[in-house]
Amino acid sequence: MTCGRGKTRCGLHTSVAGGLGKMLGRAKALGEDAAQIFVKSNRRWEMPLLDEEEAENFRVGKKAQNLWVCAHAGYLINVAGDSATRRKSIHALAEEIRRAEELDLEALVVHCGSRGERVPAEARRRAMEGFCEALDKSQTCRIRIALENSAGQGSSMARDLAEWGELVAGLPGKRRAACLDTAHAFAAGYDLRTEAGRKHLFGKIQKEIGIENLVVIHANDSKTECGSGVDRHEHLGRGKIGGPGLRAFLREAWGGGIPRIGELPPGEREDRENLDFLQSNRPTS
Repeated sequence: MTCGRGKTRCGLHTSVAGGLGKMLGRAKALGEDAAQIFVKSNRRWEMPLLDEEEAENFRVGKKAQNLWVCAHAGYLINVAGDSATRRKSIHALAEEIRRAEELDLEALVVHCGSRGERVPAEARRRAMEGFCEALDKSQTCRIRIALENSAGQGSSMARDLAEWGELVAGLPGKRRAACLDTAHAFAAGYDLRTEAGRKHLFGKIQKEIGIENLVVIHANDSKTECGSGVDRHEHLGRGKIGGPGLRAFLREAWGGGIPRIGELPPGEREDRENLDFLQSNRPTS
């Protein structure tokens, strides 16, 4: 099965240090045709003002490079959190959605959040309502929210793929999307080292998410063992999933056309090696 989306793009989470123009330069130097960025500090609530000239140059430059770009929302966002956290999260997420649309990005990847002490059903309800409220407050019309599966660390939601699917389904149809993280899936108990494990994961995604909603894959190896519930990324082929399992997963025909983004420890040599791993393991059919 193929998803019929054309070319399978590959890239890395790419730094915007020095400005959006510098980010485009880094992507071009690496040879990326896809990338992920932060549109603000990932560990602060505040959103800086956007320079309109810089934004326009980015939009033009991105198009000229034929570069597919998504953003990752800040790590503080938890729309299922307590009242104060939830209020700040909805406001911050709305700002990030607006910024992603202003930059003409493809999607905004968002962690589903943590349930804390709440029962799962109540936490999911609060999260779904919070995501929809943020979309409304953003006053945007296009950008899709790609909810990401989790390793299940602490009380993080979306370790269970049925729960992940319920959260994705709670988004408005035209704004609905999902992001699959391979390291998170592995830590959640899906053994990508085996054909049976990969088939099991694919079947669950088909049933709970819908391949049509999967807009990006975070292709990461894992520092921790299968089922550990611990989210720790490792360079591709150097972790517990390992090269053979990741290669087999990345070459699966069903993933054709879905961009792959590596979110991996920094290092210039490692960046080139990780990108080469992704580019050399695109689906063949």
